[in-house]
Amino acid sequence: MKGIGRRKVVYTIVTAIIACVGVYVALRARPAPRLEYDNAFWPSNEVVSGEWRWCTTPAGITYNLYIPTGMEGDELAPSIPLIVCFHGNGGKATAKDRFGRLFTDPGVQLRLDPRGAAVLVPQSRVEYFSDPAGYARLVENVILRHPAIDPRRVAAYGFSQGAAFAHEIAMAEPTLFRAAATGSSYYRASLAELARGTRVRFYCALAKNDKGIYEQGVRTARALAFICPNSRYVEYEKRGHFFIEPEDKTGRGAERGAEHGVPHNAERFVDWLADALTR
Repeated sequence: MKGIGRRKVVYTIVTAIIACVGVYVALRARPAPRLEYDNAFWPSNEVVSGEWRWCTTPAGITYNLYIPTGMEGDELAPSIPLIVCFHGNGGKATAKDRFGRLFTDPGVQLRLDPRGAAVLVPQSRVEYFSDPAGYARLVENVILRHPAIDPRRVAAYGFSQGAAFAHEIAMAEPTLFRAAATGSSYYRASLAELARGTRVRFYCALAKNDKGIYEQGVRTARALAFICPNSRYVEYEKRGHFFIEPEDKTGRGAERGAEHGVPHNAERFVDWLADALTR
């Protein structure tokens, strides 16, 4: 009888382990994103200047969009990544020049993809971002309107309140965002959000002397780096309230940076992002 009892205990433990592994694998699975047309998020006005365009939508969201030269045609197959930049509180007037420039630099464009990368810089409706479902629908319609953008290669990038929003939207829409990078985020994720976030690759960066922000955001940042595949948490002693820059070092080895002149032990943020968006 004792032998039977032990076998039941072992069976129960093994079954529980298998169930946990199954749930974890299911959470990590990345189904194809479902893109839905919505006229409210389709441009009602558009002004084109070189590779940049400025658009307004009936939903009340305005945005700047960079499309690399040669990637504007309707007949193109999905290929290039899309970086979505969320500004901080009160920063929408300078968002394009402050954050868009980071990803339109020729070296960064080449590192992300030989054909370049699209860069979307939406402006918040008020002075801060809310409504993750609405902004996700905007991203979907930008992808639908520009066929060269690969819907499986979308990353969120944010600073301060925009970084908190990048956390929120990436965990709310884990099939749409393959990666998310946050600088100075104070977001506190729930257990349900963390579970959904296991499908996303995260790069979280904080500074200990960013008082109030660091204390609020550090647990979520560390948790995401631990449970999410190929993710990073970078902590600085003294950098204040900052945004992530392409040349920032992760302290890790670059997996595929040698051909770009990057030493194997000096992975940069842009190296991590390029790898995270590689299919």
